[in-house]
Amino acid sequence: MEQQTTGTVSSNDSAQPSNVADGQQPTNGTAAQDMAQAPASQPKNNKKRNWIIATIVILLLIIGGASYYIISSNAASQEEMAYEVLENNDNPQDYRDFLEKYPNSEHANEVRQRLNTLEAMLSKWQSISLSDNVNDFINFKNTYSDIQYGRLCDIKIDSLDYITAQKLGTPEAFQRYLDAHPDGRYASEASIAQGTLRDQEVSDDERIQIMNIVTDFYNGFAAQDESKICTNIASTMKTFLHQHNASKATVLSTIQGMFNEHIQSVQFTVNRDFQIKKNSNGSYIATFSVDQHIERDNEGKTFGQYKCSAEIDPQLLITSLTMDEISRQ
Repeated sequence: MEQQTTGTVSSNDSAQPSNVADGQQPTNGTAAQDMAQAPASQPKNNKKRNWIIATIVILLLIIGGASYYIISSNAASQEEMAYEVLENNDNPQDYRDFLEKYPNSEHANEVRQRLNTLEAMLSKWQSISLSDNVNDFINFKNTYSDIQYGRLCDIKIDSLDYITAQKLGTPEAFQRYLDAHPDGRYASEASIAQGTLRDQEVSDDERIQIMNIVTDFYNGFAAQDESKICTNIASTMKTFLHQHNASKATVLSTIQGMFNEHIQSVQFTVNRDFQIKKNSNGSYIATFSVDQHIERDNEGKTFGQYKCSAEIDPQLLITSLTMDEISRQ
């Protein structure tokens, strides 16, 4: 009995390790399998991680490059815009601002040269801006090809040329202005003035007629020829030798009073300094000098020179006559 019990126990004892070993066999197999699989899984994970890092780096490089390109493009665009602002720009400060902000710009040398030219131009303009010499502005315009100041020169030249035409006051002077400035600021005024002057021009025939009338009057004066005197004067003269509203009778009596028994003869010579202006109403103003020669039988005046002014109406009648003595003998 004791042996059986011992044998049973031995049998159980020998079976127990076998059962434990059998029960652990799957577990030992899985661990071994995991150990076998671990080296293969780690390279895959590392490879995946490297791809992710590489992708991130590439994306960062792309983003950085794009950002740099955009920033560079914007900077270049702003520089070009600042450069374009300088076109036809006469403000030196804008040029200085450009050079300060973009000292290394490809346009820097050009901008610097333009700034120097601009400063010289502005200094020259300041020195001539109040000049009344048209050549100053012609020379300025020829020297500096600036649009704005070129226009200012044109305005000054236009004004000064018109002032010159006004001072000369002849149809030819206004025509020269119109030829030089057909679309000038004063073209209308010049055209009107020229037309007025031409209307007031005295033709050769008119000049001869007026000189003949004045000469004929003085011949009648010297001879006390009432017919010649009255033929050449208006029925009422505004002025005759400082008398106002003188009738023909008054004129005749005044002339008669200038003679006496000692005066044997009188002669008037109308000199060649005859000047005639024509008024817009068709009347004339003649200025001239007259020499008076007197023969007499007693002591007294034998010569007199007079500065005369006569007005002649459109009917060629003398309406006014003044005589101011210049010299006598």
